[in-house]
Amino acid sequence: MSIAAKYSGVITSLYRWLWLGKVESSTPEIPSGSVVFAAHYNGAVDGFTYGSQIRQFIAVVSVQWQRLPFGRWLWPGIPVKRNKDNGSAAGNTTAFRAIFHAVESDDTLLFFPEGTSRLGQERLPIQPGTLLLLRKFRTMKRVPAVYFAAAHYHHPTTWGSAVSIGWAGPVPLRLSSEQDKAWVRDNLLRAQAKAYALPAPAPRRWFWLGALCALPFLPLWAAVAAAARRIADDDNVIAIWKFLIGVPATFLGLGIGTFAACHVGWPWWLPLASLTGGWLLWKR
Repeated sequence: MSIAAKYSGVITSLYRWLWLGKVESSTPEIPSGSVVFAAHYNGAVDGFTYGSQIRQFIAVVSVQWQRLPFGRWLWPGIPVKRNKDNGSAAGNTTAFRAIFHAVESDDTLLFFPEGTSRLGQERLPIQPGTLLLLRKFRTMKRVPAVYFAAAHYHHPTTWGSAVSIGWAGPVPLRLSSEQDKAWVRDNLLRAQAKAYALPAPAPRRWFWLGALCALPFLPLWAAVAAAARRIADDDNVIAIWKFLIGVPATFLGLGIGTFAACHVGWPWWLPLASLTGGWLLWKR
């Protein structure tokens, strides 16, 4: 198991702790060296969501996210260039070699066959790179086990959204590559049907008490939500922009609040208690 795979597991666990609400998932036992094909809904958030259910893995990520400050830290994995990333996807030879090497090295691979995301149950076209992977997998000495996953975000653009994850697999590879595209799509739909059939997690019991406790931070978070909606070019990336803007903005607000409390003679820990108490109650 590579260091990169272990690090990805730590990052997604931290993200789930900070951002995700209750997760309903009957995750199968996924052996090392397997491949997880995941349906793509909610932008980069999907990587954290699925990754929170896989102990250690390497994700195939869009190169655009690793161009951002701290991108390589926040989205570790194998970067690939899509046609929409200001370039051609044809130059991904190095990336595909890294993918095959990861699987051969017993790393679990998280891969999005659709290449891009969209909220809702309608699936997007399967990308040619997925078909290339499947053809290569058939020629490997040890053919990897293949699993499929799909997520149902009950409130996809909000912090603390409950998520139901459906799984299919292990699914044996077809002997012929002629129907690979339909095979991938059908299994993603199978997993999606299981996700949407799962009962919705119980609503958070202390939501309003948490909001009251964190009241000083609510105007800041409202501004973050407005900024994220303005920056996002579609609904499927609102959640990740809220996270990218909201986390540093919250720490900045905490620092300013602590300074202000000390300046007026209040206990310095009041802003921290407000934030921590509100977050813990919200997570209940």
